[in-house]
Amino acid sequence: MFRNVLIIMCCALIFSCERYEEPAVEKSKEQQSKVSEVGSMTVEDELAVKSNGYIPFPDGYGYMQDLKLLQKATDEGNRDYIRQHAWALFAGIMQPSKELGWPLWYSWPNTHGAFQDSNPQPVGEKVRAKTRKSHSTIIQNNLANAPDVDTKAPIYDIPEAVSKQYPDAICHDKKGNPTICDGPHFVNNGDILIPTESLSMTAMKEIRNDKLYLQSTLDKKHADKVTMLDLDKKWIVTKHMYWPVKAEGLTGIPVWKNNFPVTFTGYAGYEYWDTMVAVDPSGTQVGQTADVSFLYGVKDNSGNPIPTVSTEAQVYGLDSFYFHQITQDDWDSFSDADKAILSAASYWANGQSIGVGDYLVTIAMHVNTKELKSWTMQSVWWSDKPNEGQYAGNRPQLPQAQGPWQHYLLTDSYAVPANLDGKVDIAVNPYIEGVIHPIATSCRNCHVRAGWPTGKVAGTASYQNPDCPGLLDDITPGSDCLKGLTLTDYLWIIPDRAVDDTVSK
Repeated sequence: MFRNVLIIMCCALIFSCERYEEPAVEKSKEQQSKVSEVGSMTVEDELAVKSNGYIPFPDGYGYMQDLKLLQKATDEGNRDYIRQHAWALFAGIMQPSKELGWPLWYSWPNTHGAFQDSNPQPVGEKVRAKTRKSHSTIIQNNLANAPDVDTKAPIYDIPEAVSKQYPDAICHDKKGNPTICDGPHFVNNGDILIPTESLSMTAMKEIRNDKLYLQSTLDKKHADKVTMLDLDKKWIVTKHMYWPVKAEGLTGIPVWKNNFPVTFTGYAGYEYWDTMVAVDPSGTQVGQTADVSFLYGVKDNSGNPIPTVSTEAQVYGLDSFYFHQITQDDWDSFSDADKAILSAASYWANGQSIGVGDYLVTIAMHVNTKELKSWTMQSVWWSDKPNEGQYAGNRPQLPQAQGPWQHYLLTDSYAVPANLDGKVDIAVNPYIEGVIHPIATSCRNCHVRAGWPTGKVAGTASYQNPDCPGLLDDITPGSDCLKGLTLTDYLWIIPDRAVDDTVSK
């Protein structure tokens, strides 16, 4: 049986743009003023589409439109306007591409490609220990950024079958433990979730052209006392999470419920939630209840096996989710690392491997845009009760939107005025942050801290460093506790993934 945990969702972040303290930047970029404030493709976008198959954010979903109204709504805390914009961004980025057979974001570059060094491919087992740099999962990176707030997560050892089948996909973390390398399509979260961290073309080009993928670049900016990276306003950064679903039979997926007070400080991951749903690709059992199981070969933080969870669950069809069925062409396009990530997730979730004909369903997603200087942050997760509670509210009418975007809940994090107590609201996505932090944390309080250098001591960037430990404090880029850092504009992907080129060379 599941151990009950509360996941209180949240996310109105919380500082007034009227008092937004903008730190000095390295320089003012002409490109900032040249960016169109409409969603239509630029000439650059059109060339990217022709050369790379890149599909820009579609028209009709509010992206880069009416930015003055969006800023006014943020300044005034107009949550109805903000949330309608946030919903539209999620629906827009999930629109399908007939050419791809995937959502349009699948055509976008991702962090695997953006942060490549001169030797990006995994090396063979015999030489890996000498030549392969250490590699961290997303969860490991996040825990490193939050040294004092991490909870005791379960242990996901790589299934033996995966290590044997894909030996060249195995890297090592900083402690020398085996882990799965990132692939060109999917990155390693360190658990069942299957992430892709996608970037708009503008973001990809700026990372590569300005060499933001190198730690030496960040070191120089810090030495030059640059206080904030000056990034283009057409940056979009997403983190999309798939869950592996078997082609035959029922697949169990845990869903979150509110069960404990916000003071709960233990591990709040989905392994211990007390409710599941079942997914039936055949559709024959939809609407019924059936016995379903999940979680195989996973250990608790002490190294003891966690029993497979079996319970009765409501059965849903694939049409309640955004989903993709893996084709032979897909499988052929995946690297060994991609296949290892997918297979390990399926072994842990379903007790079996994954392959052609199986499914990937969207379970959660972050969508962050720099439409505003203080960024827009929205995060969604699938729910069996999509029309209940505050995170179901303010959905706009989007008759052109394809897919079940209304079967998800959404939390937003814009720079709205602070609470009366000067604190920010709790801000977590149950699937993404629930496996890393306690419940009483905030997405914006975390992202505003992103910077260089990183570490666990004063004068470095982390989610809870000695300089600004409050996890719900109303922090801005100009706050005293962030002085001395080179802030990376609300982006942890840059300090997390920048290559230590002094070592690689």
